[in-house]
Amino acid sequence: MKKLYELPSYQNIKLYLDDTIIIFDHIDGFYSYCWLGEDKNQLVHLKATTLLKKYKDGYKIISDGVDK
Repeated sequence: MKKLYELPSYQNIKLYLDDTIIIFDHIDGFYSYCWLGEDKNQLVHLKATTLLKKYKDGYKIISDGVDK
């Protein structure tokens, strides 16, 4: 597993949370700068320590170490 802060910045990496696709852009302090799908106006700020597991063409977000 990886943590969000270990991903390369500015690569537009896909993160999967259930049926939602979140695009990771970069870490900004303790949180990340992401957006929902293709809409760069819908910002999402995940914790930099969010756990991830390789999934499809990106990463699946893991909550408390358990797949959702």
